[in-house]
Amino acid sequence: MKLDRRDFLRYSALASLAPSALLAAEPHMLQMNGYPLNAETPLELLTDYITPVPLFFVRSHWIPRVPDLKTWRLRVDGDVAKPLALSLADLRKLPRAEATCVLQCAGNGRGLQNPPMPGVQWRYGAVGNARWSGVRVRDVLARAGVKSSAKHLKLFGSDDPPGKVPPFHRSIELAKAMDDCILAFEMNGQPLPAQHGAPLRLVAPGWAGDHWMKWVTRLTLSAAPQTGFFMDTAYRWPNTPGAPGVAFKPEEMHPVTELAVKSNITTAPKQAQAKRAYDVRGFAFSGAPDIAKVEVSDDDGATWKRAELDARHSPHAWRLWHFRWTPVRAGRATLLARATDSRGAVQPRQTVWNQSGYLYNGWHSVEVEVKG
Repeated sequence: MKLDRRDFLRYSALASLAPSALLAAEPHMLQMNGYPLNAETPLELLTDYITPVPLFFVRSHWIPRVPDLKTWRLRVDGDVAKPLALSLADLRKLPRAEATCVLQCAGNGRGLQNPPMPGVQWRYGAVGNARWSGVRVRDVLARAGVKSSAKHLKLFGSDDPPGKVPPFHRSIELAKAMDDCILAFEMNGQPLPAQHGAPLRLVAPGWAGDHWMKWVTRLTLSAAPQTGFFMDTAYRWPNTPGAPGVAFKPEEMHPVTELAVKSNITTAPKQAQAKRAYDVRGFAFSGAPDIAKVEVSDDDGATWKRAELDARHSPHAWRLWHFRWTPVRAGRATLLARATDSRGAVQPRQTVWNQSGYLYNGWHSVEVEVKG
């Protein structure tokens, strides 16, 4: 679908509303803070292979400036042979690219960490699986002519921070950008909404959401990575994680990249009858290309039974799963889920604590009251 000026302004108008007004139109979303808008999806609503746009979580650092599409250009500069200034019409002339994959905020699950730490207190719902359409980063850069000195791709957006707050400037390794990254202008077959980065955002399959830059206006190729707070201090992972509560200096950490293997339960009975079968459902994903299996336990992990994976899958998309569970006795039962990805990584019982609360992936559990 073509993103014309009327569509873009309609989506932009939504983004300019006060958060309470925007969420009033989507009452199922859980507002995490007021300025800027951050909202997560209730876990029980994440049951579709493709997450509907109205239910897709929203993560914003600052309020973006809405561009005029008549003058908006994607600028490509730095270590290139030919700097570019491309309109949306120019981008649409390039070969079309599409990827169905998971977008998860790096901090999803921060509110579950113990001891707690500051930041948006996401629990389970800062994640979704969407069909992203646009053009390949490598096709755009091919037009500019990448110099051999270029190793990193710096990205700049139109979201200006208030006052002296550092801007959200990021970079991504050029090898990753050239491999499978997309500059998307559509989401689930519709024009990309403003709250999700219109007119253009980066899609980095398999990597955490801090790399998925929104409202992109400029790409700069460079021999060195981006510098600044959001590269040098934030979105970093300990080289050798310590015990819960142990913090590290920025130089003792490295940038967050791939998503950790993870499974969540979305559907399970709150009450059940012993010796009667019930459906338990959920989703699983990883920074690896696919999920190999999901297992469910009702005896605290002593034994595991394999769930059935949905046939729909794509590299770096989530896999829906379901399991037919029959409780054997009355009492309180705890259902656990764990996933194993296509590289053999197994979801751990306890997540690795880190001072920013990134990449939470401990076993998910639900409690069920079983009657005799």
